[in-house]
Amino acid sequence: MDETESTPAAASTPPLPPVMVAVFNQKGGVAKTTTACNLAVSLTAFGYRVLLVDLDTQGNATASFGVAPLPAEGAFEVITGRADVADVALDTVYEGLWLLPATQSLRDNDHLLTPSGRRRGLLEARLAGTGVDIVVVDCPPSLAAATSTALASATAVLMPVHPDPFAHDGLVNTWYEICRVRETVNYQLGVAGILLTMTEADPTGADVTRVIRAEFGDQVLGVEIPAQIKVAEAAQLGLPVTVLDPDGPAGLGYVDATREMLALLVRQNRHWVHLPEAASRDAALERLREWRATIHADLLNRSAIASGLAEARPRTTGERMSQAASVAVAAPKRAKWRVLTLNQFIALTAAFVAGMAIEALVEFLGRMTH
Repeated sequence: MDETESTPAAASTPPLPPVMVAVFNQKGGVAKTTTACNLAVSLTAFGYRVLLVDLDTQGNATASFGVAPLPAEGAFEVITGRADVADVALDTVYEGLWLLPATQSLRDNDHLLTPSGRRRGLLEARLAGTGVDIVVVDCPPSLAAATSTALASATAVLMPVHPDPFAHDGLVNTWYEICRVRETVNYQLGVAGILLTMTEADPTGADVTRVIRAEFGDQVLGVEIPAQIKVAEAAQLGLPVTVLDPDGPAGLGYVDATREMLALLVRQNRHWVHLPEAASRDAALERLREWRATIHADLLNRSAIASGLAEARPRTTGERMSQAASVAVAAPKRAKWRVLTLNQFIALTAAFVAGMAIEALVEFLGRMTH
């Protein structure tokens, strides 16, 4: 990220901080990181300049963009003032989207961020002047210090929820934490929506969904993200599902959820939220299709090359033994051996019977001579 290019030279006043959306639910298993990554890419497709910040100590959002192992500098160093965001933010293959990665130091020293969680706007101040329009923060699924740091600076929180039997309690606890931060640290903290993820046509999920919609009303986005195998395929390829399958149910769901979230932020009409007008839905989808045609095709080519190299490489001793074992099992020698054994048994029995007959005849003739 080039901070000098992204900041207008003619600006005489300090640049406005970007809108910051924290993706958070203290309950795990709700597709939080998947939502953060797809939200960031979708916002970029709508024409915004986006920075994705990975504050989850697992670093899954970082890995989703092909960054492995975790880099030496990233989000932790920026928050603590040890590095500048312009120096450590990484370019992605999506033009207009940057990644501020998780690091090993974030995993080992999360407790050092505890004072940051009590300071309003610290992360916001660290990211001011980057020139991006929106910052998306992937928070840990817990009330960790990194989460408090994000909520202390966030404009709004997007809460992914998987409608399972424990979803309601997790959402209530998350909502309570948001209210606590708003009252004690960040009075500007709002709600960017509650997004139902991995939804299925089952009675239990439908009941939980009805309860959540009845209790939280228009805070729940109308769009739902259905459970779909394409989401897992996209994760395996290191792609957002919005790029792998932008016209599929899950990909299209994230695009429409992003659009609805933007509309909700505008509708709240808060004076500190400054966003340029988004591109149309059709334009966003067309851009996602273009990324699919180039990035996905490149990944498939690399996969094919890697597969060809794997087939051409010498087989290991274990693989040769495995193949020999499979051939031995498949060979029909065992059936032939059974036939030979039966024939031998019949011949042996016949000989035994014949021998007994001869012995009896010899004994009879011996008696006659006497």
